Amino acid sequence: MEMGADAVLVNTALADTADPAAMGRAFKKGVEAGREAYLAGLGPQRNQAQASSPLTGFLRDN
Repeated sequence: MEMGADAVLVNTALADTADPAAMGRAFKKGVEAGREAYLAGLGPQRNQAQASSPLTGFLRDN
């Protein structure tokens, strides 16, 4: 995470909460999740839309 304005917002969130330790743990989990998602990588990029689910009549099935 970049420091700067983000750090000010984190400080405000920690300072104004009823449970600063819990908020700190929540931010830690958010940073860890963001890093894990970044390392997982993006899916393939396409130039046009492509259905992610097969079109096998699921709109007609009740």
